[in-house]
Order: sequence, then C-alpha cells, then structure tokens
Amino acid sequence: MADPAKTAFVVCGPTAAGKSAVADDLADQLTIDLGLRAPAIVVDSVQVYRGLGRISNQARRRPAELVGVAPVTERWTMARHREAADAVISASGPSFVLDAGTGMYLNALLLDIPLAPQVPEEVREKAKRDAAGSPNPRRSSREMELKMVGAGERGSIWSGEPRYKTKILYLRPDRHTLDRAIARRSGKIADEGLEEAETLYQMVEEGRDVNPSVLEAVGVRELLDHLSGRASLPDAQERIATRTRQLARRQTRWFDKLARTLQGRAHVSVTDNPTAHHLLHTMHDTMGA
Repeated sequence: MADPAKTAFVVCGPTAAGKSAVADDLADQLTIDLGLRAPAIVVDSVQVYRGLGRISNQARRRPAELVGVAPVTERWTMARHREAADAVISASGPSFVLDAGTGMYLNALLLDIPLAPQVPEEVREKAKRDAAGSPNPRRSSREMELKMVGAGERGSIWSGEPRYKTKILYLRPDRHTLDRAIARRSGKIADEGLEEAETLYQMVEEGRDVNPSVLEAVGVRELLDHLSGRASLPDAQERIATRTRQLARRQTRWFDKLARTLQGRAHVSVTDNPTAHHLLHTMHDTMGA
C-alpha cells in the first residue's frame, strides 16, 4: 500500500543519461541526512532479469533493489514490479529513491492507477494466436487477454493522484551528448555482453521458454543475430546503437509528458547536465520542501 507520509525521490531520464550514479549518490545522501535506510529502487523492465548484467548495464556503485531478481524464463509485469517495489518501500525509512528508465513502470509506482490482473499462460498463448493476423498483433493480443480474464476498463495510465510525496530530478541531456554516451555504451555491450548472449542462445537452442521480451531487448536481439551468423559484430554494435537512440527518444517523450502531468502536484527539476555538482544540491534543497 502507498504511504502518503513517505517521499519518493525520482531520478528519471533516457538510457545512458547517467541516472544510476546520481540515484546512488542521492540514496547515500538521504541515508546520511536522515539516519535511516533510503534504498535505491531500479524501475527498469530489463534490468530486473538475472543474467543480463552487462547487456542491460546493471553495474553500479552501491546495491540497488529490483536488479537481477527474476530469471529470464519468467514474465515480469508492471503489476509485479509495483508489488515488489511497494514491499521495499514499506520496509524503508521515510524516503526512497527511484532510478527510473521504464516510464510505464514509473507511472504505476507514482500514480494511484488500477493495473491489469495476472493473465494465465494458456490465455496468453491463445490470445497471441488469435491476434497473429492483426495490424498490431502485440496490442491486439493484450486486449484479447484482458477480455478473456474479464478485466474491466482500467482508465489511463496518466490518471490518478500521486501515491507518495514526489520530487523528480529529470536528466535530459541534449541529443548530441546523449548520442555520444549511447555510442560508448553500445560498444561496451558488444565487447562485454557476448557471454550473456551465448547463454541465452544456448537456452533457446535447448528449447527453453525464454521470455520473448528478453529476446527482443536492446542488445540481446542484436547479439543473438551475431551468434546465429545473421550479423557481424560491428553490424550488431551499430544496430544496438540505433535501437538505443530510438529507445532514448521514446523515453524522453514519456518523461516530458510525466513532468507536465505532475506539474503542480510534485516538485520537478529538469537538467541537461547529469554530471554537474549542483544536481545533488538541487535535490537536497527540496528535501524539506
């Protein structure tokens, strides 16, 4: 359950914007200032999976919650992420940090909105088959799933009041700066992520039921194509960079809308310089606001 007496300090922004380092520093600062545990909770639909540490950039300076907690054969959901995060928040002190890259998951944590129920696997598979010929199979399949389990109208994911007192630091680097960071990260994924991709490739070859969302994740799909001979490693790296740039644009549009949606109901700070020393001071100065 949400606790309006608790404060969510949100560090959000597109991939490669530098969120993890800022979130870790902020969690440390809150813990020191308050004398109580202030956890950093990762809000990311890919970092939640084990075995993707390098591909999904899970390395960070301090431990964080909801990183590598699910096997790649599981279907992690937005509702499950909120449930797991709520458990961490309940056990924490009065403040916590959300390191957020997946906008939909962040909305589910911050806003009091009803979420879809868990869908049995057999229902999911039937909906997938029935939606195969539609213009947008993924969306149609999801709509069919919800109808099959009798889920009612849930309303917009942008509706609902904040579940916590909320302070947002939105890291929004300019496009050229972000593209350079993405190029560096893509090279690192191509250099260091092959072992993880090889494990996934072997699992698929053995007929293991790996979550399709994992197989389609940025970095995973491209390295699997390389391992299967469909792409050279340089080609895979370039495709990782292209898809990451596309993802970053979508994330930016989402967080732009979130900042507008919460205007007047949350403290929102936007910066294009995630390495600037004033970032933590900006958040620190709003702690008591």
